[in-house]
Order: sequence, then structure tokens, then C-alpha cells
Amino acid sequence: MKSTFLSLIFCLSAATCIAQYNRTIAYQQIKDLKTGALVVRLKTNDKSVLAYRQSGRNEIADRMVADRATMNRKIISAFRSFLDFCPVYFIYTKNTDDLKAGKKGIFLNDTLAVDTNIYIKENYYLLVEYGSVMANERVDEYRYRGVYTTQESSSVVGQSALVMLDTSNAQLKEPFPFYETVYLDNYNKAVEKFNRGLHKFYINSTMKQEIKKLKKG
Repeated sequence: MKSTFLSLIFCLSAATCIAQYNRTIAYQQIKDLKTGALVVRLKTNDKSVLAYRQSGRNEIADRMVADRATMNRKIISAFRSFLDFCPVYFIYTKNTDDLKAGKKGIFLNDTLAVDTNIYIKENYYLLVEYGSVMANERVDEYRYRGVYTTQESSSVVGQSALVMLDTSNAQLKEPFPFYETVYLDNYNKAVEKFNRGLHKFYINSTMKQEIKKLKKG
């Protein structure tokens, strides 16, 4: 009975530590993002398109290219119209390594054309892409060292969503408002809610940090 009680206390304490750690990280991320930027990654289906072309099924390949371009233009339009939390840039997912290397000539204009006049001016950025939300699970649960650690699992908890990642391609964690579900391809509504969530979290985190400072003072 005693060991069960101690185990429960340990689990509750560990959960509290994890929550506090994630909260601290999230507060710093939203603060940095406010003076940073979002880089939206757009997909191309290049491998599938190439496979269809090599098999002589060009009509399917052409349709895939056209459909993906239409989706990408809708995503760009939604971010241009409904996100004002910070500057937004657009690249193709295949150019992610080039982005990390600081290369230019990879950013897209609103017509999906590479524009060499566009380059990221901010020092800090986070990534956004349309895809699936993965579960974040705790690891090293039974150790004191690493008890604060969680990592992205292979379990899908949501599809058709705008998802935020850090520069190591790791999905962000709560309480950061790191994803917004897209219903029936309504990117405008999703980005509008996404933007509202960022503003709200920034205000709340700033207020809580100020209150914490006052209490310490």
C-alpha cells in the first residue's frame, strides 16, 4: 500500500515537472516567434509524379501536379490573408535542408515561383506544414534523470491539420498552440483560428511571466 502511494506521488510529481518544463519551453518559443517568422513548407508529390510519368501515365501526373498546386496556392492565400502574428515565408518541403543551411533562392512568391528577391530576415523561425498531428509521449518515465523528456511518437492523433515544428523537424508540444485542424479544405478558417491562438497564447504567457516577476520582487 505504501509503495503504491509513493508511486502515485512520484507520477504526479513527474507529470507536474513535465508540464512546467513544457510550459517554460513554450513561453520562450512564442516570445521568440513574435520577433521571428513562420516558414510554411509546401509539398510537391515529386516522387509519385515521376513514377507516373515513367510508366507513361502523364495525364495522372499532370492532374496530381495541378491539384497540388491548387492546394498550395490556397494555403499561401490563407496565410497571407489571415495570419498577422509574425512574418510568413513559403518554401517547398524538399528545400528544408537548404533553408537550414542559409541558402537563398528557395523562397516562393504567391504564384509558387521561386523568387530570388525573397529571403528570410529574421534570426528565429518555426516551421508549419499541412499534415498529421502525432502524439507526444513521455520517455524515461521511471528515471529521475530525463523524467522531463517527451518525444514525438508514431501514433497519429489527428489528420488534415496545420502543424508547427521546430528547426529539427520535431513537432511542438502543449501548451503551445502548435496545430489547427483543417475541415473540408477550409484553410482560411484554420489559419484564422491558428493566428488567434498564437496571439492569445502570447498575451497569456506574457501576463503570467510578468506576474511571476512581481511575486519574486
